Amino acid sequence: MIRSIRTYTLLAMITLFVLVLGACGGAQQPTPTATAVPPVAEATATPVPPTEAPATEVPATEAATEEATAVEPTEAATEEAATEEATEAATEEAVAEATEAATEEAVTEAAAAADVTQAPAADATAGGITVQSARRVTNVINEREAPFAAISPDGAQIAWFNQTGRRADRTGMICLFTFANADKTCHDMPTGAFRDWPYQLQWSPDSTTIAFTENPVQLGNDSDIWIFTAADGTFQNLTDDGVTGSWRGNADALIDYLPSWNAADGSIVFWRVKALGFPNFEVALYKVTPGSEAELVRDLTEALPQQILIFQQESFYLDGFSAVSPDGTKLAAIVNDVSGFGAQANLWVIDLTDDTVAPTPVMSFADYQSAVPNWPGVPAAPVGLSWTADSAGLVTVGFSNLGNSTPFMVFFYVDPAAGSFTPVVDFSGVEDSSAYFATAPGSDLPWRAFSPWTGSLSPSGAKLLMLNDLTGRMGLFTSPLPPTGGLPPVATAANESIASTVTRSSRAANGMMLMYGLLLTISEE
Repeated sequence: MIRSIRTYTLLAMITLFVLVLGACGGAQQPTPTATAVPPVAEATATPVPPTEAPATEVPATEAATEEATAVEPTEAATEEAATEEATEAATEEAVAEATEAATEEAVTEAAAAADVTQAPAADATAGGITVQSARRVTNVINEREAPFAAISPDGAQIAWFNQTGRRADRTGMICLFTFANADKTCHDMPTGAFRDWPYQLQWSPDSTTIAFTENPVQLGNDSDIWIFTAADGTFQNLTDDGVTGSWRGNADALIDYLPSWNAADGSIVFWRVKALGFPNFEVALYKVTPGSEAELVRDLTEALPQQILIFQQESFYLDGFSAVSPDGTKLAAIVNDVSGFGAQANLWVIDLTDDTVAPTPVMSFADYQSAVPNWPGVPAAPVGLSWTADSAGLVTVGFSNLGNSTPFMVFFYVDPAAGSFTPVVDFSGVEDSSAYFATAPGSDLPWRAFSPWTGSLSPSGAKLLMLNDLTGRMGLFTSPLPPTGGLPPVATAANESIASTVTRSSRAANGMMLMYGLLLTISEE
């Protein structure tokens, strides 16, 4: 069953302790970061593969639906940490039970369509968005779960991670579902060369290739930039440094992670970190194109001293923690300053075309607190970002939650050129928890309804869509970008709650989206 919030908080503390000692050369298995930010991610954390069910304690109106997704824990991450007690304790609590092998090799279109729930026409449109259908992703692909599911930019395929076996006999797979013929295929990942699982699947802009890496932050694995070619199911390591397994104490380990496709030239831009002894690191941006060697883009060691990217794989919102702008000129990233005891994350924009332009901080950790009231006592941690389609703006999200019934998820629109940011919904004036569940001014919904479970840019990249559970019905809220300052209108996305709280989202040019464990089909004005 899903662990209690107390357990997740303890887990975060243990993990932090392990990371710090590991980075300092202690016996525990390390990761390249240490963060003292309150563990807001764990409160709604999705157990790692193969499930993405929530662990958030919620009000009584929401709690009943949450129970339906409880799953048993797994031993998937314990092999590497078997000789290290602190790491083993952390990973056993954090992972979920391995899924069964794929139940069928194909699924018919009729089976996929059987779960379509049409929203009532009277309330299916809001903010220029029309919800045409909503289906559970797991029903579409005929799987019990779909970890890290991502839809291809052309809307032709869905990719997700799966695995068979346990411990030493585990075999990871990247699976594909093709809409045109309802075909489903799974391709075994290179056993022994790739460790554990990918925390994110990044489709290339032309929908032919998926980029991914190992997890160097939470599992301490040396990570390389891998690609998977959808047409033939082949895998390739583009930045093999000869290190497999833990990067701790290995002078040759180059930690390559958080890949992001540059649509302008087809390259993959990624972060390379080399540990020099905590809290010092060499940090740089590189790019690589399949078939070529990695090339330095910018050395950031002096520009961002003692600052690296830390993430919780259970809390990947929007496009993640690092993304290249659609025009290929800039990269935005959520970077943690680990120079002091309390690591704090800030949003930066980095020029990719001119290395004489200094990286620009566009939102500080304190800025993320500006739209959240003080009374919950939990800071809002940055947990994701996306560029708008015109590359002129950013959307980023901060999440404040420690397992109580008052989570605050706040989206911001950022104008990097102007150096300004605007909250989509400002909760800073909400006086207490009673007011949080009271009707918001100018609306017939409570403030709580405007703090969604997840969000995504629309397929056009011009609007922000936020999805929440409105007491048993899924509500899709819509905000223009930049936001106007009013509360976003809501259209019904489905007539039942699926109690998923899947944080990841992805979108396709044909109007399909993955959000909250749903495959949505929408149209935009």
